[in-house]
Amino acid sequence: MKPTILLVEDDESLGETLKERLVKERYKVLWEKTAADAKSTFDAYKPNLVILDLRLPDENGFLVAEYIKQVSKDTPFLFLTAQAGAQERLRGFELGAVEFIPKPFHLKELLIRLERVVSLGNKSFGKKWKLNEIEIHLDSFSIKDSKGNTIPLSKRDCALLELLISEPEHVWSRNQILDQIVGEDAFPTQRTIDNAIVRLRDAVGETSIRNVRGVGYQWVAPLAPL
Repeated sequence: MKPTILLVEDDESLGETLKERLVKERYKVLWEKTAADAKSTFDAYKPNLVILDLRLPDENGFLVAEYIKQVSKDTPFLFLTAQAGAQERLRGFELGAVEFIPKPFHLKELLIRLERVVSLGNKSFGKKWKLNEIEIHLDSFSIKDSKGNTIPLSKRDCALLELLISEPEHVWSRNQILDQIVGEDAFPTQRTIDNAIVRLRDAVGETSIRNVRGVGYQWVAPLAPL
């Protein structure tokens, strides 16, 4: 599961193009066209990364960046803008921007830079998730239930849970799970997979993991990063 990106771009055509391509690359995209809507969406959804234009209808993008820093100092942001003179770039980096990409730009370059930001940025991304009142901590092999109790996970069960979460749109067959978990305490039999699913459902809820009869298992519960 890739990061959630807040895209702040008032150009309809460019915004549509960027959103379509980013979704194709399996990012989740929240697209806003004004500074006010961007701030509101940031507060509501806590995206992992923000792409900012500078010239917005109601407010300069620098002010949005300042707001992001105030409410979530660890959230990386980058500027994608036609206002890319030396003065703008300097101010952007002084604010803490991880990238400053001038328009026009090559879409492939943007994707490469995004991948770099993701890989060098939040090392815990994809490891800590919130499911309603339940917290999933893949990095510490544990789940915290709604009462605050910590449920330890075996290395095997944690690897299976991470696999399911990584591609929620995918239905994993038992053979695929066997192939993917090799090196992480391989499952001796397919029945062992079923038993692991039972334990995970006990921890995260029965309806979180879907059983597709004759095919395999799929993660279906909504998650938010911690």
